[in-house]
Amino acid sequence: MVEPTHPGDTKPRRSASTLWLALGVVATGLILIFTLGTTRPDSPKPLPAPGPPSPPPAAAAPKPAVAAPVDRPTKSDEAQLDEWARDLAGPTKLPAVLLGAYGRAEMRMREEAPNCHLSWATLAGLGQVQAVGSGPLPVPQPIWNRWSARATNDAKRADMRNVADAAYTVARYLCSTGADLSTANGWWSTILGYTQSLPDTRDTLTAADTFATAAPAR
Repeated sequence: MVEPTHPGDTKPRRSASTLWLALGVVATGLILIFTLGTTRPDSPKPLPAPGPPSPPPAAAAPKPAVAAPVDRPTKSDEAQLDEWARDLAGPTKLPAVLLGAYGRAEMRMREEAPNCHLSWATLAGLGQVQAVGSGPLPVPQPIWNRWSARATNDAKRADMRNVADAAYTVARYLCSTGADLSTANGWWSTILGYTQSLPDTRDTLTAADTFATAAPAR
């Protein structure tokens, strides 16, 4: 039986094959959209970590400081070190325990790395800038892992919270560069490697010079 046609109905009916073709085109388009939407370009390679800034052209070395006592490996030198620290505590306005830690580090480096010429005043300057004048010197974990050591021969493990161990560890790291810290180039390149900051290094030099000019009380 033939269905009657209605007036104005002149468009032919779409076949099933035409409908499936249209659905296929739509599906292909969706696949392309989702594929393009989830594709990411290759991630850029990370940039190398920047090194320490360059020293200023007119860089100067710290002023000479009153030397810490002579290290005597076969005899106790604690009494001399304590007396030295007490004499400088007033003029430098630093606790004697901190001065003793810095002085001990200078004494040890004088024997272990004689060409380093590390002064306790440089360690005190770093402490003034990096540790705000009190407490142990901050030691970055990689430096601690490589250079940590006990400052006193008491068979205990080095402790980052111990002011003497922290100072000794930083001293070992600073002198590991092979630089002469009594020279401008040697001091600036070494301290910049530790602080990674030109302003902090300038402040460290200023503080070190202030401590170096402090005269003992006696």
